[in-house]
Amino acid sequence: MTVRPGTSTSDTSQPGAPGARRRRPADRRRLIVDAAAKAFSDGGYHAVRLDDIADAVGISAPALYRHFPNKYALFAETTAVLAQSLRSALDAAEADGDDELRDLLVAITAASFENRRTGGLYRWESRYLEPADLDIVRDVVVHQHRRVRAAARRLRPDLGDADANLIVAAMTSVAASPTTHRSSLPAREVTPLIADAAIDLLEVDLPDPVEPPAPTCHGLAPAAKREVILTEAINLFAARGFRDVTIEDIAHAANLPASGVYRHFPSKVAILEAAFWRATDRVTTAISDALAGATTPHEALVGMVRRYVRLTCSSTDLISVYETEIGHATPEARNALRNQQRITVEEWATWMSRERADLPITHARFLVHAALNVVTDLSRLRPKPSPERIEALSARILLGANA
Repeated sequence: MTVRPGTSTSDTSQPGAPGARRRRPADRRRLIVDAAAKAFSDGGYHAVRLDDIADAVGISAPALYRHFPNKYALFAETTAVLAQSLRSALDAAEADGDDELRDLLVAITAASFENRRTGGLYRWESRYLEPADLDIVRDVVVHQHRRVRAAARRLRPDLGDADANLIVAAMTSVAASPTTHRSSLPAREVTPLIADAAIDLLEVDLPDPVEPPAPTCHGLAPAAKREVILTEAINLFAARGFRDVTIEDIAHAANLPASGVYRHFPSKVAILEAAFWRATDRVTTAISDALAGATTPHEALVGMVRRYVRLTCSSTDLISVYETEIGHATPEARNALRNQQRITVEEWATWMSRERADLPITHARFLVHAALNVVTDLSRLRPKPSPERIEALSARILLGANA
C-alpha cells in the first residue's frame, strides 16, 4: 500500500485498499500553516488556492475548512506564526549581556535561514492584512528593531538616533537576507557569515545626512503610447497592487481607450512582465557601465554599488513592483527572470571573490544577496536615506574594512 506524506493507516480508507485507513496527522493545523506559508511566499496571496494547500498537506478541502473558514483566516494565522517564531528567537537571546548584539543577529540569521522558504512572507504580503493582524507583525518588527538598537548603542554610544536607526535597519536586513534567495550553503557556514557581516556595519562611519535637492524639473513624459502605458501601469501597480488595478484603470491613466492598451499588450500580466524586464535591463546596464569605467575589482564593486543604489533610489516604484508582484507573472517568465537574477548575482560575486581572494565564491553569493537586500530595504524607508548613506552600508558588506 502506498501512503502519501503525512498519512498512515488510521484514518479514511485508501483507494483500492478496502479497510485500510489513512493516518490523521498529529498536528494537522500546523501542517496546513506550513504549506500555506510556502504557497503564499511563492505565489502571493491572491494566486493561492485553498484546494492547492489541501493537496499539499494530503487532505481534502472540507478537512481544511474545518480548521480555517476562508483563505484570509489561514493567511492571517500564517503571518502571525512566522512573526511569533521570530519573536521567540529574539527572546532566547540574553538581554543586556556583553554579547547581546551578536546573539540577536545570530538568532535572526538562524531563524531566517531555517524559514527561508517562508520567512519573507510578512515583508511583502503584510499589505493584505487587516489592522489587528498587521499589528501582530508590526509589534514583532518594532520589538526586533528596539532590541538590536539598544544593544548596538551600548557598543557605540556615540551614535545619534538617525545613524543608529539606519545602521540597525541595515543590520536586520542583512540578517534577514537568506529569505530572499536560494543560494546553497550549510547553515553552520551561513549563520556566522551573515551575522558577522551584519555586526561589521556597526563600524561604518556614515556620511552626514543631507536634504535631497529640490527638483528643478519634472522631465518630459514619454510620447510613445507603449511607454506611456508601461509608465502609468508601474505607478498604479506600486500604489494599489497588481490585482486591484484593471486594464481600464491603466487606459484611463494613459488617456487611452482600453482597446488602445490591448494594441500594445495582450493582457495585464504582459504589462507586468514588461515592467519586470525593464527593471532587469536597467540593472544589467548599470553593471555594464560600472565595469566599463573600472580598472580593478575594487573599482568595479564600488561602481556597481553606486549605480545600483542610484537606480534603486530613482526607481522605487519599479523595484517595489518587481519585489512584491513577481508571483503574478507566468511560471515561464518567473523562471526566466530568476535565471537572469542568478546571472547578475554571479557577476557581483565573481568580482567580489577577485577582490577578496580569501572569500569562497559560495560565501560571496550570500554577501551579494545581503548587500542588494540592504539597498532595497533602505530605499523603501521613509524618509528615504541619501544614496551616499546607503552606499556606505552596502559597500561595507561587499568590501569589508576596505570599503
